[in-house]
Amino acid sequence: MKVKSLNKILKQEPAVNLLTQALRKKRLSHAYLFTGPKGVGKETTAWAFLFHLFCEKDKENPCGECRACKKIEKEIHPDIYILFPEKREITIGQIREVIDFLKYRPLEAEYKVILVKEAEKMNPEAGNALLKSLEEPPFYAIFILLTENFSKLLPTIVSRSQIVRFRTIPKGVIKEFLKKNFLFEEEVADTLAEVSFGSIGKAITIAEKGILEELNSFVKAGFSKSPLKKFKVAERLSFLSLQDLDDFFYLLTLWVWRSYLKHKIDYPYPRAFPEEIFEGDPYSAIKTIYEVKTALDSYVNPELSFYYLLNLLHTS
Repeated sequence: MKVKSLNKILKQEPAVNLLTQALRKKRLSHAYLFTGPKGVGKETTAWAFLFHLFCEKDKENPCGECRACKKIEKEIHPDIYILFPEKREITIGQIREVIDFLKYRPLEAEYKVILVKEAEKMNPEAGNALLKSLEEPPFYAIFILLTENFSKLLPTIVSRSQIVRFRTIPKGVIKEFLKKNFLFEEEVADTLAEVSFGSIGKAITIAEKGILEELNSFVKAGFSKSPLKKFKVAERLSFLSLQDLDDFFYLLTLWVWRSYLKHKIDYPYPRAFPEEIFEGDPYSAIKTIYEVKTALDSYVNPELSFYYLLNLLHTS
């Protein structure tokens, strides 16, 4: 369920204040560039902003119940165009579809909005094509570009956009959010908040997908003497999506490194991480994790890859 009001966005006061003032004074930019680390609320804020723009009952406090709000919730509003990378990039063909979308006035609202996810993935041709629309946009057009790194965008695109900066969220805020909304115990919420490094999106994803539980199962299987237990864990992991695998390898790498720090200097260890501590060479282990991850991208057998990793990491 989407956040429907800017005043419910967590710990992004500068960004929220900028957008709220623009709405209140009716001085909207034709292009906004939301920039900041992954998972800190850029897309959540963009959708909240859209509720304010499109709500048919109360634009200051969107109702969430009108026809427009319901369509935004389902992402089917005819005056909102969502653009994201096809495979690895945003192409000029996609930008041409945006240009066609903007040829006609809004069907049901005052504005037409183009929401561009991972805007930094526009290839050069797409970037130049988008620039032309930013230079001479229709009066009813609003672009919202989301990016983790605006330095990868054409400088001319950046210069024609209102930059809205997002920052990492304090660990304590993420921890309390997880306890309140997911009812996690103290040590689990604390660990998820710590490994998220200020990204509430990453914390929520790891929580919802059970990636922390997968890490614990993987490590316990690796330390066990049961080949069957290892094969079962390897088989289960082989069905994870690419995004979930990224998060799993991220946690696995973090476990190796935090084990090393705990062993060497008694550095605080995440409370809900595996009881087992990795005692091998962390650099060699992390290199192995990276090699397995790269091999999976090349479509090698995932079950055998995970079984290899289970045996190698815990015998290092």
